[in-house]
Amino acid sequence: MHSLIMINFAFVLFFGIALTLSFAGIESQKSIRHYAAIYLAFGIIQISVYIFLGPDFLFKSYPFFTHLPLYLLLRYYYKKNPYIAGISVLSAYLFCTPRKWIGTAVSFFWNYDSGVSYIVQILITIPLLAVIIKFISPYVARLNYESNKILRLFISVPLIYYLIEYTLTVYTKLLYEGGDAVVEFMDVAVVIVYFIFSVIYLKTLYEKKEVEVEQALFKVLSDQSKAEIETLRKSQEQAAIYRHDLRHHMNYLNGCISENNLKGALSYISEVCKEIDSANVIRYSENESVNLILSAYVAKAEEKKISCEISISAGDFRKLAVPDLCSLLSNALENAINACKDITGNDKRFIKLHIYSKNNKLCIDIRNSCRTEPEFKHGLPVSKEQGHGFGTKSMAHVAEKYNGVYQFSAVDGVFIFQAAI
Repeated sequence: MHSLIMINFAFVLFFGIALTLSFAGIESQKSIRHYAAIYLAFGIIQISVYIFLGPDFLFKSYPFFTHLPLYLLLRYYYKKNPYIAGISVLSAYLFCTPRKWIGTAVSFFWNYDSGVSYIVQILITIPLLAVIIKFISPYVARLNYESNKILRLFISVPLIYYLIEYTLTVYTKLLYEGGDAVVEFMDVAVVIVYFIFSVIYLKTLYEKKEVEVEQALFKVLSDQSKAEIETLRKSQEQAAIYRHDLRHHMNYLNGCISENNLKGALSYISEVCKEIDSANVIRYSENESVNLILSAYVAKAEEKKISCEISISAGDFRKLAVPDLCSLLSNALENAINACKDITGNDKRFIKLHIYSKNNKLCIDIRNSCRTEPEFKHGLPVSKEQGHGFGTKSMAHVAEKYNGVYQFSAVDGVFIFQAAI
């Protein structure tokens, strides 16, 4: 029996060290000498403790002679994150439980003969280890790339189990001799751990989702800033072309006047003015950013045969930062154009924008025709298309940022966005 106990201790050690290193992302193929050296060092320690202090002492001192040294090895030799080191050691210990249970379950048919249990545990060590390393270890190793907040979440379950296991089964026999109260405590512990894990996980998931939304909103802002800069660049390029051509225009007009061709000069001036007006940024308000945005999107709308009605009586846009103002108007107009372009019949496509001041608030009212009225969730229109829906979230984000109020609605084929900031 002693030889079986010794062999089982050796296999337990091999099983635990292999899983710990694998969970930490240390591949055996690349670190075979390290693996061998670690097995040898821990094997010598365990054999010495077993011979001089006995198996019972070795069993109870496992945290000090095996788990703690393994943690320190990962932490300081392999330079692993302290949470990764803890998760690797505790998770490996966690998987020793099914190995032991299978041996106990099989020994049931031999009246719980301990020899049978040890033999079964030894025999299933390699197959069980191979399955865990192949199917579970890669996912645990990916925790190396997660934040400490996620790692604190994942270490909580094996740590609680570890403390309960050693308290109730190793250092005491309360689980087997403590009566109904202790047995029922295990059920309570599972429930508590489950809900603690669930609450922390859901909180973390929600925070991660918020970060993703923020990143998407920043991308929208970045794209809109690029579009505005591109519009301004094109206007500047066009102005440079006009300045370059101005000399040629003057020479032509000079020729017409010299030849007394007044009609030709007037006709030429009219053509040049039309060309300049077609490429000019239309002046809708005193705010140049608003003019740039509206000019760009009105041009897009007119290309798609969408009629635009723009009315701006508000004069003070200073309470909104330029990126936020760009985000709000660009998203609203982009969404309106996308909604209108699918409508059959040019006479049914329209966008109406009204910006005015009321009670010291900047008020925005934009309406556009739409083929199908969208569904709404939590006051926001829901898009079923992949990658869409961030525009309206960005608009809502801007309004909330300035403690404003906003509303999305749809009535009789008309989509409406209203905001007071």
